Amino acid sequence: MSVFRRLMGRSKKPKEEEEPIVEPSADVGLAPTKPVMVEPTPAPMGTLIASAEDVSFDPKVTAEHARHARIKPQSAAEIVPGHVLKRDELGRVHIKIVFYGPSLSGKTTALRWLFANVRSLAKGKIIEISDELGRTTFFDFVPVSASERIVFDVFTVAGQRRHASQRIKVLRDCDGIIFMADSTPEQMNENLASVQELRIALGTDRMATLPIIVAMNKRDLPNALPIDYIVQMLDLEGYPVFDTIATEGKNLLRMFQRVLRDALIFKVGI
Repeated sequence: MSVFRRLMGRSKKPKEEEEPIVEPSADVGLAPTKPVMVEPTPAPMGTLIASAEDVSFDPKVTAEHARHARIKPQSAAEIVPGHVLKRDELGRVHIKIVFYGPSLSGKTTALRWLFANVRSLAKGKIIEISDELGRTTFFDFVPVSASERIVFDVFTVAGQRRHASQRIKVLRDCDGIIFMADSTPEQMNENLASVQELRIALGTDRMATLPIIVAMNKRDLPNALPIDYIVQMLDLEGYPVFDTIATEGKNLLRMFQRVLRDALIFKVGI
């Protein structure tokens, strides 16, 4: 039986015990889930309209960072699931997941919630490197064991512009990405800069083939922009989108399940 089927089996309950999932904190498997569908809504009156022309962003510098990080187009072997796998001394396959996005968009908050609440996954110690304001200054990392054969290495990156070089280094050899966007209008230009940086750092082929999940965070704020508007502004049509509230854990589990499932299929082929 495949690892993925065993993971799915953990989440099954007898029919009489099934209840709608709200925000579980008990044992949870990795069953496939669907992204939350949100009806299109118009941008609110007075919304600050972001523009790519207003973003302070240097593509040449980003490309140079990617070159130093040795992020290259995928080889033919990498495209075939199961052919290029990262294994440790115990023979376990490691799959790298990276939370990406602008500073203070909720990446570390989301990782901490998942670390505390997804009890069915064996987790190592969470390693955090933060400044005096609690912002990530390099990366947060936690190994998550889904089985005896699969380990997910989950990272968040520093969103501040000055840490671009270190942030792009963390992208090297990643197998799945959660892009966490800030839903507030004041942060739209930061969202745009972060998406542009990600596209250039990964390159066209990796952006087209890597599992990428989009989290629209801070949906509880009164000035949160409509999701369809943010998707259009960031040119993220076609990617799975989840509306999230990282401080409450809303939809974080479903989002995490989706990226782990897609990364397993993409990398291992199960």
